[in-house]
Amino acid sequence: MLKYLVLYSILLNVFLFDLKAQEPSLDTIKVKEISQRQGLSQLNALSLEFDSLGYLWVGTENGLNRFNGDQMKVFKTGTQPGSLPDDHIRDMYHSNDTLWLATNTHAICAYLLKEDRFISFKDKLDYETIPSLKFAYNITPINKRYLLAGTINNLVLIDRKTLTFKKFPITVEMENEYITAIVPLKESSYLLSTNYKGCYIFDFKEQSLKPLHVAGDKSVNTILKKDSEHILLGTETGLFLYNTTLKQLKPIKTPIQNGEISGLFIWDENQVLVTAANRNYLINDAFECKEIRFLDEKGKSIGTTIRSVKKDIQGGIWLGTEGRGVLYHHPFQEKFVPHRITVDNAPKKDFISIFNFLKEGDTLWMATEFGLVRYLMNKKSYKLYLSNNLDYTLAKDQSGTLWAGGFGDGLLKYNRKNDTFDQIPLPITDNEVIQITPVSKDSIWVHTWSDGIYALNVNDYKVKRKTINGKSLLRSRNSFIDSSGDIWLASDNGLYQIHNNKTTYYGSLSNERVFSITEDLKKNIWAGTAKGLNKINVTTGEVEHFTQQEGLPNDFIYGVESDHNGNIWVSTNFGLSQFNPATETFTNYTEQDGLQNNEFNGKAAYKDSSGRLYFGGMNGFNIINVDSIPMNKIPGNTILEDIQLFGKSINKNIPYQNELILSHEQNVITFNFTNLSYLWPNKNLFRFKLEGFDKQWRPVTNENSSTYTNLNPGIYTFKVRGSNNEMVWGNTESFKIVINTPWYQRLWFKLLVTFLVSMAVIGFMVHRHWQQKRINNKLSKMVKDRTHSLSESNLVLQSTLEITKKQKENISYLMRELNHRVKNNLQLMTSLIDFQNVTSKSPEHRQQLKQLQSRIFTIAKIHDSLNQQDFNTEEIRLDKFIIQLALDILSFTGSYIKLETHLSPLKVPSNQLTYAGLILNELITNSIKHAFEKDHPNPIISISLQIIDQEVIIEYRDNGKGFSGIELQTADTMGLSLIQLLTEELEMELEINGKNGSCFRFMKKVVNPDTQLNSN
Repeated sequence: MLKYLVLYSILLNVFLFDLKAQEPSLDTIKVKEISQRQGLSQLNALSLEFDSLGYLWVGTENGLNRFNGDQMKVFKTGTQPGSLPDDHIRDMYHSNDTLWLATNTHAICAYLLKEDRFISFKDKLDYETIPSLKFAYNITPINKRYLLAGTINNLVLIDRKTLTFKKFPITVEMENEYITAIVPLKESSYLLSTNYKGCYIFDFKEQSLKPLHVAGDKSVNTILKKDSEHILLGTETGLFLYNTTLKQLKPIKTPIQNGEISGLFIWDENQVLVTAANRNYLINDAFECKEIRFLDEKGKSIGTTIRSVKKDIQGGIWLGTEGRGVLYHHPFQEKFVPHRITVDNAPKKDFISIFNFLKEGDTLWMATEFGLVRYLMNKKSYKLYLSNNLDYTLAKDQSGTLWAGGFGDGLLKYNRKNDTFDQIPLPITDNEVIQITPVSKDSIWVHTWSDGIYALNVNDYKVKRKTINGKSLLRSRNSFIDSSGDIWLASDNGLYQIHNNKTTYYGSLSNERVFSITEDLKKNIWAGTAKGLNKINVTTGEVEHFTQQEGLPNDFIYGVESDHNGNIWVSTNFGLSQFNPATETFTNYTEQDGLQNNEFNGKAAYKDSSGRLYFGGMNGFNIINVDSIPMNKIPGNTILEDIQLFGKSINKNIPYQNELILSHEQNVITFNFTNLSYLWPNKNLFRFKLEGFDKQWRPVTNENSSTYTNLNPGIYTFKVRGSNNEMVWGNTESFKIVINTPWYQRLWFKLLVTFLVSMAVIGFMVHRHWQQKRINNKLSKMVKDRTHSLSESNLVLQSTLEITKKQKENISYLMRELNHRVKNNLQLMTSLIDFQNVTSKSPEHRQQLKQLQSRIFTIAKIHDSLNQQDFNTEEIRLDKFIIQLALDILSFTGSYIKLETHLSPLKVPSNQLTYAGLILNELITNSIKHAFEKDHPNPIISISLQIIDQEVIIEYRDNGKGFSGIELQTADTMGLSLIQLLTEELEMELEINGKNGSCFRFMKKVVNPDTQLNSN
């Protein structure tokens, strides 16, 4: 019995070993899913194609889709002329701006991209007579002129030049035999596979179709030309290789379970993608097979059958699937490889946080949230020294001893012999070690969380407190020794530099919480803080700040390292960033690029001796070789996709046009553009300008639209240039916009109006001349008749006029003589007063004479004003009279006083000017005499004339010292009495105010204040 058991065990092991040997190796490929979220009309993506602009076209069972990397434009069947004839599209081919479609019920159709319309060939194919022609499965080019299309029971040859179709029946044995694939065979012959009894050969020169019984009775689902002599056949029973020279069919052993192969596609130069029901494989030239599993962006497996494969110009691979939409894979999709700590004794299996690194040869040490971890890089194996405490720091002293520390563990020393970390008891109160700084062969500095820094003698473990500027430096979580030997300390209280026992504090950082320090190739120090990155020029002490505004993905900087190319790498709360100091530009990376997580940890930044960088965070770590980061160097095509007027699309098939003419009212324009770089379209950037409006290019932006409002008529050129995710800039797209001038502003209209106006003027003048001539003739006769009678009257009138002229001349002479005598007498009186004033010894007497002289001067000026008026004028403009008289009085008195006037136009009877003039004279004289001190800085007299609610208000002000009621009563009232008397003559009311200077307010109600100021 035992013998049989042993034999059974041996046979079972052999069987299992054989099964294991037959199982293919498993590999994963990360892809992005394109589905309804991007607007895909249906998830069965049967065919894919690229057009000349770079758009991806997706044919589904429910519509045709055009993809720009962000969203789909969907074409559905419609009843309008030029609409898509059939939603179900099995295959596509693009050439010469025409997209040829193999559809389910409308045979072959074509979409003219520039004309934005579909063409159906229903009449030419006559598939109403031959219904099997309706059902097309594939379409393949022969040359620039001819296409081959496979349908049920027929092969169709299409002449694209003449749009003629020639049909070749493929069978009479099976009613619904259809062509599954077409590939070139040799020269002008093509191999066709069908779902019934194998294959056919089509000879283009001979225009003949012959069966090729290479697969027996097998149904051939797909064929693929591998090289010039070999063709792969995927059948219902497995994979076969057909030698076209030897005409031999050879089965290929594969581990595909059910044996049926539904698709064969070129994957790369050495591999073929083989697809079966929901499983996919890669087979190399040696026919070694490995199964591949597609993973979405979250790492979940995608089970699907691939129906179509296309490559874009940037090296991306597009996969059309059954039920999962379109999958996209790019070799540079992940720039970095995330590493996760995988150990059996970890309290949790994922999201193990890392806080510090140290590398020894092939061993990478890490301080984590559960203890210390050793990673053997060659073996890719991890070991966790579990402490259930958060270890925070690692360091190696000058003797090669490895030290560690953390929260709860205190100071640890690695025992290489026992492979253990031993705790070193220290006579300090704080057991939370956050940084270890080797400073000499015999000493290390131990940084604690809340008790400052201690110098530890590694030989006898004696400690001594270190003070920074006389104080214990708390929470000094990081340190750095630069190329000059200076020690830099990062803390929550700022950044310190220790040079020859002299400490310098840098207080002008963007934030005082400092997490990390490094030095670049030019010996500048870089510090990462809780609010940005700082560059410190050690020579000058100058500090330069960099924040999100300058391009950082996040302002919270955890780690800073300098690479050997002079770039600065920083880890943040939102990914990694590479800063180029020469161009002052940031290149940002996120979890999409293969980072362990978007969130990193403090202190988890490290550079080893070979220049590789290490960054740790919430879910593992990344190792970065800065010289081998994959770069997408091919920019996509920049396209102006759409133009909107007042926010509404004009639907003019803009990608295939280069000019648009608009009316003057269509002046609010939105340009929508895209860059057909599909790797990370959300990282594509744009710069644009509207020539004729913008003086220079607009700033770089990730927005893909721009709106211009209230554009004037004219010619504009919109230019836009896009970059890919690496800021590699591509072509510049130009589009001309013409906004027409309104018809009433155009030259022809202006010339027409000028001509019509000129003709109208000429016509009017001609008509008027004719009419005037007619009237003149009529008047001439009347004048002639009356001339005789008037001549006698003229003799009498002439005599009378001579007498009247002599009388007028006598009156004018007498008036001039009278005015002259009055003026001379007033001047004589003024001169006599001057003479009396000179001879008088009494100041009071001289002052009275001066006042009298001013009054006579005023009367003389009034006389002049009246004399200058027409004798028939009964009213005079009071506002003009006041301005002129006030200026003359000030000039007469020789006073340097500023005059301000605010006078509304008002006419008054001429007989009232004397009263008004004397009042004004008394007011000005009073201000000059009493209001202004000798040292007054800016004497001002202000006169206003207003008409409010049928009331005339005249207000006189000065900015002198003013007066009180008592001063007014005790003062010489001669002038005031005269003012009041004259005011009564004008039937006006008077208000006097002596505060803040003198103010005299004259008021009178009148019937028509716009024209007069009447009195009795």
